[in-house]
Amino acid sequence: MVIRTAAVAASMFVSASSVWATVTFTGVIDFAGASTVQARGIANDGSIVGYRTIGGVTESFIRSGGVDTFFQNSGLNTFALGINDGGTTVGGSNPASGGQDAFIRSIGGAFTTFNPVGNTNSSAVGINNAGVTVGAQNIGNGAWRRLADGTTTAFTYTGIAGDTIFNSNATDVLNDGTIIGHSVLLNGADFGGRGWLSIDGGSTFSHLAAPGFAFTFAWGGNDTGLIVGDVSNSSTLAQRSGFVLDRSSNAFTYFDVAGADWTVPTGINDAGQIVGFWRSATDGQVRGFTAVIPAPGAAAVLGIAGLFAGRRRRA
Repeated sequence: MVIRTAAVAASMFVSASSVWATVTFTGVIDFAGASTVQARGIANDGSIVGYRTIGGVTESFIRSGGVDTFFQNSGLNTFALGINDGGTTVGGSNPASGGQDAFIRSIGGAFTTFNPVGNTNSSAVGINNAGVTVGAQNIGNGAWRRLADGTTTAFTYTGIAGDTIFNSNATDVLNDGTIIGHSVLLNGADFGGRGWLSIDGGSTFSHLAAPGFAFTFAWGGNDTGLIVGDVSNSSTLAQRSGFVLDRSSNAFTYFDVAGADWTVPTGINDAGQIVGFWRSATDGQVRGFTAVIPAPGAAAVLGIAGLFAGRRRRA
């Protein structure tokens, strides 16, 4: 395992903007022999979940208090994608029959495996403290929300006028029930991606688009009004940069890992601690990273104007 301290690795982050200093790199998450490492979620106590692939075998990890715990669901390739403050994790695992099953794993290690609304390929990506889980599915290229009692509802991002929606990916759910996600779409002749929020379980949506970028992918958020994700102008997503959006000021802060062609932040907690993954432009290896942005109250320093459109449409 390689963890670089902020003092050693502060130069990993570069930005063309003067607001770059508001995001501080704090470490790389890597494991010996791993071809891929992704950090995907972070709880308010700083516990991090993600997964690593070594020799074609994928197992998940929870990093808590500097200690890594690895796990798989019944010996299957297992991808942990989210965590709540109670230590419950969610993700997906690959059954022998093919496809992917969503799972919820208790802090004690017990798995609940399911495929919502008849899917054969699904993953759970976010979970809040009430046990509400969200994710993506292959049927109808839609998203879903699962309540703690197991009641599951499928939904699809409705977009704006002129949109052809190719998929709907629900990626996080806040403690007030707000669902965060993104979709790949075609608007007229313009191919791209757009983030979105839904405060009512997927019936209506607010649209999130970073100015000057064809693709805006929203991945995670916290309860203080910050959202993280990535942006790109490459139709093949060959280059991706991270962002933090402050919902109170509709301002984006963009950032990249030096030497990376992907910088993808996927989770942020209420203390402003960020996790995600980046891909080296040199060797193509994917590794995790940790970073931090100033605590709420310092949000005014996020000085790049953005767009957080409030238009909502009925499903």
